[in-house]
Amino acid sequence: MTCKNAETAPDLVIDGWFIYMIKLLDTGLRPEVERIAVSRGFTAAQYTALTVLLSRPGITSSELARRSFVRAQSMAGTIGPLIEQGLISRVQDPDNARRLLLRATPRGRAAVTRLQDEVAALQSRLVDGLDQQQLEALSAALRTLRHNVQDLSTSTP
Repeated sequence: MTCKNAETAPDLVIDGWFIYMIKLLDTGLRPEVERIAVSRGFTAAQYTALTVLLSRPGITSSELARRSFVRAQSMAGTIGPLIEQGLISRVQDPDNARRLLLRATPRGRAAVTRLQDEVAALQSRLVDGLDQQQLEALSAALRTLRHNVQDLSTSTP
């Protein structure tokens, strides 16, 4: 199966084309992710925070902010209601008493699970038209891009 409705790629040396396409994907997906989250009583930021904590339990609020694409100051407003609802817990780091570590609780895991069918359906629609080989190549490329983006913040040109 090949990509349906695929745009003809411009000469790939055009500066910014990949960045532009990634931004288009983000802009197009954001309303759908927000709709799904809101349908279950969350903001998109809260849903993202919960999913990050499920894959990275025991991180600090500032680490969670970086992985959730928000500022550390914004994360306090995001996690406060989740803590109050018992969806995430905050415990003192046994190795550093000044650090507080966050984890999704069983209730938080259950809340994310209730969203999974809709998220899976959205993802399926997004990758419709890609065969298994293309999906594997896309997955590898996205991991490389994620790694490269992380390197951008630690290096200077």
